[in-house]
Amino acid sequence: MNTPGEVVILNDYASLTGGSTTVASASALGLAAREIDVTFFSSVGPVMPQLQDVPHLRVICLGQKEIGKNRNRLQAFVNGWRNARAMRALRELLATKSRENTIVHAHTWTMALSPFVPQVAVEMGFRLVVTLHDFFITCPNGGFFVHSKSEICRRVPLSLSCWGCNCDRRNFGHKLWRNARTLTQNRLLRLPEKVAAYIGVSAHSLNVMRPYLPPDTPVRVVRNPIDCPQEEPAAVEENRNFLFIGRFSPEKGVRLFAQAARAAGVPAVFIGDGALMPEVRRICPEARFTGWLNQEALRRELRSARALVFPPLWYETLGMVVVEAAAAGVPAIISDRCAATDYIFNNINGLYFAHGSAESLQRQMAALAADRDLAAQLGRSAYELYWRNPWTAEHHVSELLEIYNLILQPAALAAHGGKFDESVSYIRADG
Repeated sequence: MNTPGEVVILNDYASLTGGSTTVASASALGLAAREIDVTFFSSVGPVMPQLQDVPHLRVICLGQKEIGKNRNRLQAFVNGWRNARAMRALRELLATKSRENTIVHAHTWTMALSPFVPQVAVEMGFRLVVTLHDFFITCPNGGFFVHSKSEICRRVPLSLSCWGCNCDRRNFGHKLWRNARTLTQNRLLRLPEKVAAYIGVSAHSLNVMRPYLPPDTPVRVVRNPIDCPQEEPAAVEENRNFLFIGRFSPEKGVRLFAQAARAAGVPAVFIGDGALMPEVRRICPEARFTGWLNQEALRRELRSARALVFPPLWYETLGMVVVEAAAAGVPAIISDRCAATDYIFNNINGLYFAHGSAESLQRQMAALAADRDLAAQLGRSAYELYWRNPWTAEHHVSELLEIYNLILQPAALAAHGGKFDESVSYIRADG
């Protein structure tokens, strides 16, 4: 087995700013623990403490600004399109690496690095793996979502209809800039077809993108690393709180949750923050607001909950929080059209509500609040399904290495018909 001698991880951020960086850093640490030399290459600092002074792990952080937070708008415009400094730095790094046993694994590049950075890797002959944490490889605004109407977008990316749709959260000018950047990425650089392998974080999100991905490029779903301590399942039948965890923005469905919780008359706890905080407080003044919490405090809140509510108005690519809740034995009430339907099954380890319907969500919350036996049953199933095959960093890294090994051995990949085994590795409800 031709285990990679080195892995170069590309990620916009070197600090924990979201789920993609959590996964990128966990994979870096897991690979380094197996004595594989890893370089974590990023644009925006600071460097998180977890990545510092780790054997077999080197961090390169350019100390640049995220394009959305750069007050120099001309610089942001240029760097977001083509980050020349990052390109030079990556060229210098890869010039010291072997193309035969080095994998370049890109997680995110749209917030700082720019699409020209992963392009450097393929130009220099390195095999490029891309994890699809979002939809930017296909959709210019990264979400297949029309922010002005709060609705899922089904337009063909970069079609005339796409160019004419004001879907961006900021303004139409920013949408046109993003379209032009995606046009450069996909039509001029032809980056998607140069990727050696795609990793999806859920079958649902992968299937949304699949019509727009090169048909001959191998793809596989790999579970994100979610290391949770195994404790006794939460006694959800004794709990009353319904939790929302996430950014307070329209697409996350926080307004929907507030309206449904108020109408159902159930105790609501909001964990997170964001632009909609004042509005949510007006809708649900009796609720408890915690702000962002560390992992230990978050686990305590989960264990005191009747259920987690996951109500996004867009697809999402996964919804890691529903998996974390399941690990604690807490069921989730989720939209029936989001990616979390890959892991939460209606009336088995959670409940579905009609996408975007506050009335449907209200009915499900009220039903669960009134039925102790149902809460206990769903909680037990959530716990058992998760711990039957937990989402550990160890499992995540093992699956990455399987993919890397096949990519580095063209004959072995050809023996598989040029494809990976796409059978997903999480436990489904039918076992």
